[in-house]
Amino acid sequence: EVSLQAMALRIQKHIPLAPYVSFKVGGPARYFCQPASPEEFAEALRFAHNKGLKYFVLGKGTNLVFSDMGYPGLVIETENFNRVQWDGAKVTTECGVLLMDVVTQSVERGMVGMQNLAGIPGTMGGGVYINAGAFDQELKDLVVSVLSLKPDGTLVRRSNSECGFVYRRSVFCGAGEIVLESSMELQPGGDPAALRTEMEATLKRRSDKQPLEYPNAGSMFKRPPGNYAGALIQAAGLKGFRMGNAAISDKHANFTINLGCATAQEIWDLTSEVILRVRDHSGITLEREPIFAGEFLPWPRPL
Repeated sequence: EVSLQAMALRIQKHIPLAPYVSFKVGGPARYFCQPASPEEFAEALRFAHNKGLKYFVLGKGTNLVFSDMGYPGLVIETENFNRVQWDGAKVTTECGVLLMDVVTQSVERGMVGMQNLAGIPGTMGGGVYINAGAFDQELKDLVVSVLSLKPDGTLVRRSNSECGFVYRRSVFCGAGEIVLESSMELQPGGDPAALRTEMEATLKRRSDKQPLEYPNAGSMFKRPPGNYAGALIQAAGLKGFRMGNAAISDKHANFTINLGCATAQEIWDLTSEVILRVRDHSGITLEREPIFAGEFLPWPRPL
């Protein structure tokens, strides 16, 4: 039996994905939908299961590269999951809410704990999924509970300790679960003006150091233990290194940028060569942070 809400789910075909991704690359989705309720989300998963398709949950696409060939399954976009509810120092957000919007609201309310996350460009769903963080603040330090949807369409609520938060990962990554809603507890009693100053300083720090004028996906490589990806890339002489219209930024070596009309394959090839040259130079194997979804041609030298 399908609920009336679920019957409203509209599944489209061959929707271009580049406009939904911060890198501005990628081909079309074979199927695409924008559910507006947990029931519709579950219906989307049933659609994918019944057709034997993979599915991909898309927030703001800020940590993501879709293949030039597109995505051969179902892309589920979350912009309709946009509700935020405050109850004192506790805030509950749906997965499609922009993380930056919650940071701004927390600062206006004098709530301490998120001001250094200013400028992280993704959604709360994606942020919780990868335990987003910056400048000594991480979402794992704030999350109280998370509501997620399992691949079989059942809902599960986890406490913080059950979420398996580590650096840029959570239990949801391995389980294939979809973060629908998260509740966080902040520290009340902060001075909104002081917090705003701190938030603006964080935003300035980002704009001074990061090539925000070009399409990018944030940090391209995860921070290796006891080191920095940008420093390793720079030491290997790769600052400004370019393949086609994809390049390592002159401003920050851990940012790969789209100089204009880059292809997803060029981004894959460039980052593959960076991994190899950094390993040749330092013995350290870098790991990409963004998700590369769909089919990519392998780089000739094995990674």
